[in-house]
Amino acid sequence: MNLTNELKRKSLHFLLILIPVLFCILGKTLSMIILIPFTCVIVWLDYMRFKNKKIHDFFTKYFKNILRPHELEERKLCGVSFVAISACLNFLIFPKEIAVIGFTILVISDSLAAIIGKSIVSQPFYEKSFAGSTAFFISAIAVVIGLGIYFDVKFLFYFFGFFCALFVAVLEARPSIFKIDDNFLIPTAFCLPMAFFNFMWNFL
Repeated sequence: MNLTNELKRKSLHFLLILIPVLFCILGKTLSMIILIPFTCVIVWLDYMRFKNKKIHDFFTKYFKNILRPHELEERKLCGVSFVAISACLNFLIFPKEIAVIGFTILVISDSLAAIIGKSIVSQPFYEKSFAGSTAFFISAIAVVIGLGIYFDVKFLFYFFGFFCALFVAVLEARPSIFKIDDNFLIPTAFCLPMAFFNFMWNFL
């Protein structure tokens, strides 16, 4: 995908910030009432585009420039389905502070990593670029600090948050390890260890 199409894709990706914002405003119960059926519809439509020619043609006509080749050609769910699934699971399972930060890292850090990685020529970092992975890590740290202050978390939250940000940045640079869509892997890989650390040290 060229830079222009990547910018189009990530401009829509940035709009996903509305999900954690609305979660904080509406609360868990109402958010789940909205998110769960919405996710079911999105995943169903995504699945049906390989079964129904009209749905497939609609996707191809209007979203061809922002979908990656494997999302168009392979019989797999596209990124938006994994975004919806990860939003449901992470906001349902994990504490609000952790889930919101994990999902915000997906929205901001993943987008910046893709844009900067394609804009700046740099040395490879595993399967991605050093510039892109650096942008991911720095922006993830900024998200942890900014939302940590907003949620008034304890000092240990920042310590473990920085560690998890680095962990996720490395995983994002090595997609072949788990072969799981980034939109699901990134927030979940942040939230799981953070929830464990919180259980052990109670830093929220």
